[in-house]
Amino acid sequence: MNNKNVEIGLFFSRIMIGFIFVLHGWSKFEGGISGTVGFFESIGIPGFMASVVAIIELAGGAAMILGLGTRVFAALFIAVMVGALFTAKAGQPFLSGTELDYLLMAGSLTLLLTGSRFLALDYLFNRKGSTRQNVSA
Repeated sequence: MNNKNVEIGLFFSRIMIGFIFVLHGWSKFEGGISGTVGFFESIGIPGFMASVVAIIELAGGAAMILGLGTRVFAALFIAVMVGALFTAKAGQPFLSGTELDYLLMAGSLTLLLTGSRFLALDYLFNRKGSTRQNVSA
């Protein structure tokens, strides 16, 4: 498999995952965070966590698009998705919207494990002495 093609594929995944999280984070702040705080409290999550999640989604999504802290934010996105699946979406059937959460979690797991170097600030900042080992099956 061509490593450049893999990197380009990871790049597009990183951009889309980041974009989706930016939109979801922005929507939590749009019109004020109080609605999201109320929802979190209604399902037993402390209200301050609404701001924490919104900031992770908005700032993390933007950083993901830029390729900055890709693995760190991928791990945080996984935590957010696990939290959503076990609280806000607990008991919902797979095809009722949870499939997006599972897909975002899987994509984030991929980026956590692989990183993404193509057009990524992380790669540009850490190029000196940084090598990626190829893993063959």
